[in-house]
Amino acid sequence: MGRLYLALLLLAIAVGCSTKGKTKEENTSSNKTEDFKKDKYQYLDTLVPQLLTKYKVPSITVSIIEDASIAWSGVFGEQSPATHANENTLYLCASITKPLTAEVFLRLTEQGKASLDEPMYRYYVDPDIKDDPRAKLLTPRHVLTHTTGFKNWRRMTQGVLRFVNDPGVEMGYSGEGFQYLVRFIEQKFDKPFNAIANEVLFTPLEMHHSSLVEQDWYKGRLAWPKFPDGTWAEPFVRKEALGAGGLHTNSVDYAKFLVGIMKNKGLSETMRKEQFRITMNQYEHCLGAVTKKETCPKSLGFGLGWYVYDFENGRVIGHTGANLGERTLAVFSLEKKSGFVAMTNGANGNYVIYDIAREVGVNNAFIEIEKPKKPYHSEQK
Repeated sequence: MGRLYLALLLLAIAVGCSTKGKTKEENTSSNKTEDFKKDKYQYLDTLVPQLLTKYKVPSITVSIIEDASIAWSGVFGEQSPATHANENTLYLCASITKPLTAEVFLRLTEQGKASLDEPMYRYYVDPDIKDDPRAKLLTPRHVLTHTTGFKNWRRMTQGVLRFVNDPGVEMGYSGEGFQYLVRFIEQKFDKPFNAIANEVLFTPLEMHHSSLVEQDWYKGRLAWPKFPDGTWAEPFVRKEALGAGGLHTNSVDYAKFLVGIMKNKGLSETMRKEQFRITMNQYEHCLGAVTKKETCPKSLGFGLGWYVYDFENGRVIGHTGANLGERTLAVFSLEKKSGFVAMTNGANGNYVIYDIAREVGVNNAFIEIEKPKKPYHSEQK
């Protein structure tokens, strides 16, 4: 009997240790909370496939954040012809890559290795603007606030990079600017940008399914884009990082990135505040881009890499992404510690994304501003 008593006592101790110091009531409460969150979004298991069929979108990955943790995630549809998407499927993020590129640079700044206002010409100057004195004015801050003076891509200026405005004068969305920053970082640190991103962001946040360049583990996992004409295309993978739109990942990894921001990992409170300070108010631009003008907040515009919307009922931070065969969205609230991430591999993906966003409670005014402006027609491919 003595041995039996001792065995039972050791078993009780082992069970107690497995709760990591929580009381029985605390563990029960935690389990109930997780079960509640799963049940809360269970209806999406039926709704999302219906939306994919309705809008002729191959697949989608979605993650929902509550209380600075991932409350629910799901993957639906086809990764490629006759291949089901799953939790291992990797999506090309398009422009929601930009906030991640910004975060990498800000973390380097926080470590004292770089500065928002350092002249980039000391390490890198694009050959197209080497004779333009304005090249010496460019700083990382100009890139992250979209005030470089460049067009979005050099193909818009006859294939040659050139200034259409002086740096810092006007907001002009520019993927070229972000790629300029990537080249500057690589020259400054003499290291590939993806390796730096791994060190300062992917590894610390356990984003094990994220990369800006081709990896061996990409094989068989990439979502194929489906173009507006309904045709599939094999995914394009990069040997060199495209900081403006080349991230391959899934919604769970990207949600980890947002949770890291919510929990203020990697940056000081001062830098976080600076990150979300609106540089140039785009209120007038918003009025000209929406049908319901009352949805435009009095203040909105780029911070450092993210677009910030100061609505009356709270601040929303987000970024959209679009390629010919991909549509993506990342949006969150620091105050509410909530967020929403979605990635699709179809040209009609935004119709699915914003229908789901509305269903799960993303800010309605934000949706009105960013949702597709043209109604969907069933004849769309």
